Amino acid sequence: MTKVMRQDKILEILEREKSVNIEDLAEELDVSMVTLRRDISELYKKGLIEKFYGGIRIKKNSLSEARFFERMKLNQDKKEKIAELALKFINRDSTLFLDASSTSYILAQKIAQKKEFLNIVTNNLYTALALSENPTHNVVVAGGTLDNKNGVTTGVIPENMMKEIRVEKAFFSCSAFSFEEGAFEHLPQSASIKKIVGENCNEIYMLVDSSKFGKKSIMKTFEIEEIDKFITDTYNENLYKIFADRFVY
Repeated sequence: MTKVMRQDKILEILEREKSVNIEDLAEELDVSMVTLRRDISELYKKGLIEKFYGGIRIKKNSLSEARFFERMKLNQDKKEKIAELALKFINRDSTLFLDASSTSYILAQKIAQKKEFLNIVTNNLYTALALSENPTHNVVVAGGTLDNKNGVTTGVIPENMMKEIRVEKAFFSCSAFSFEEGAFEHLPQSASIKKIVGENCNEIYMLVDSSKFGKKSIMKTFEIEEIDKFITDTYNENLYKIFADRFVY
């Protein structure tokens, strides 16, 4: 596991658990204490975590714009490639949904720069703002309770809204992807909105970087057979066997 992947995983664990014992974290990541302390030191210097005796926790005020954009930097080269590939499947006058992931945010930036006249729905304020840089796009934000750690709207309001909206193509990322079972999310609220949109779109596009392969989490969002295109940053034999011509890399 690379340094970037480890630090991404540490942030994911803290997002889920809020705080964690360092020895338990080293065991979960299967790394030495020396390596883990080096990663913790870097995350601490970036202002993303707080240290306490024997453990670490999410820094209270890091769950904000800085937090979202810091996470976007993790595996950013992979996300950039995935977004560029996804762009090829977006046509003028289409109606789209972009989820609240950092990969979709990068895709939104590219859409604003390179595409025109789209109708786009999202539940992420940062994604909506990126899209609004291009005045030809009609951008709809699903309202609701604002989760200030990443600019996402959550709760029954966006869920009810998305039950009434139909889109041609929906672009999702995920927290983990199992070759046997499909896409997973760490948080129930993230899974819920994705499932609703998935039921009301014509095509599901999964944007998943290779650091998430071969993993599972708490909430399943999509079965393998529900996914119309799987877009990633590198060739993977398992994915080719699963998706064949639906596999894009």
